[in-house]
Amino acid sequence: MTAAPAGLRLVHVTRLPPSPSGVAAYAQAFRPVLEELGEVDVERLPPEPGASQSAVLAVRLARRLARRDPADVLVVEQAGRGLAEFWAAWWLARRGRRVWLMVHDVPELSGGAFFTTLLDRRGGRRVAAALSAVLGRRAERDLLQRAERVLCLSPAGARALERAHRLTRPVQDVPHVGAVAEAPVEGRTEVLVPGYVADAADVLPLVRAAGDLPAGWTLAVGAASPATEERLRQEAEARGVLDRVRLLGFLPEADVRAAFARAAVVVRWRRDGWGGGGAFAVSGPLVAALGHGCAVVTNDSRGASHLFDEARVVVVGDGEPGERALLAAVQALVADPADRLDRAQAGRDLVRREHVPGAIAARLGGARDPERAGAARGKEA
Repeated sequence: MTAAPAGLRLVHVTRLPPSPSGVAAYAQAFRPVLEELGEVDVERLPPEPGASQSAVLAVRLARRLARRDPADVLVVEQAGRGLAEFWAAWWLARRGRRVWLMVHDVPELSGGAFFTTLLDRRGGRRVAAALSAVLGRRAERDLLQRAERVLCLSPAGARALERAHRLTRPVQDVPHVGAVAEAPVEGRTEVLVPGYVADAADVLPLVRAAGDLPAGWTLAVGAASPATEERLRQEAEARGVLDRVRLLGFLPEADVRAAFARAAVVVRWRRDGWGGGGAFAVSGPLVAALGHGCAVVTNDSRGASHLFDEARVVVVGDGEPGERALLAAVQALVADPADRLDRAQAGRDLVRREHVPGAIAARLGGARDPERAGAARGKEA
């Protein structure tokens, strides 16, 4: 438990690393924001996301949380199929408990409130879908209406959640947590594609162009599946650029930060765009790149697009035209250190002002000293 001088007591209901859940990684980054608001304890969920489909866990979680002080604020990280946390939060909110809900899979809430372990199988899914479409949707809207605060990570996502559930109360968007690393921008000679890389086709254009980078420059590629890594390695070998392409694999968090600190340019590009699920998601790697002073090239059109103008992000398209624009943008940035420096300053200024924990806590209305806290937490060794 972490003491803080503010009067709030918060219980963070979440899973945390080493859970494979992306929500767990976000929750760990969000913890310092809560520490700016008050005293924080964690109600830790099992690491495997699938465990939350257990009705037994839902009952046990609700009972544990009910035993907490009624004055505590229950901060619930809510993602699709997080049924245990959803039903526990719903039950407690109906009994007047203070619930803050951070919704990650906007505009979905539970992803189907009755897809429990018992029903999420052959012969049960039709029943689960029917119950979720009627009773589940009513419970979702009820929780969203009763929660003291409903939060998500983008303005567009907040409006989508309000529309999808016909809410008569506002959803508050809060910036994705970031940090400012003051490592020098000058002298960097790496183009980074951060993980997770789902498809080799999204990186192959950069591998093929790696030989056109100036002497001393390299292309670094983050975590990917073994098959994707092998495809990239084969292409690099065929092009004679194995010495210019570094496959980083899965890295501990400190090494991930070091990779961003080495990068002059960060690329977030998918050949077919970013449609499908997660239409309002905000990219943690993109915010990390801005905080580390990297020039960014992307076609990520999801929840962080409202940051692009101010952060001077280079936006390109999809498909073949997007590939040509991507390579041209990378070549231009590599050749222009002054432009990279200007973009680095713009990105860091934005992260420092809006994305460090103290600034987010101030937006939530309770930081003990936003200026001092933001400066202290916004720097990374």
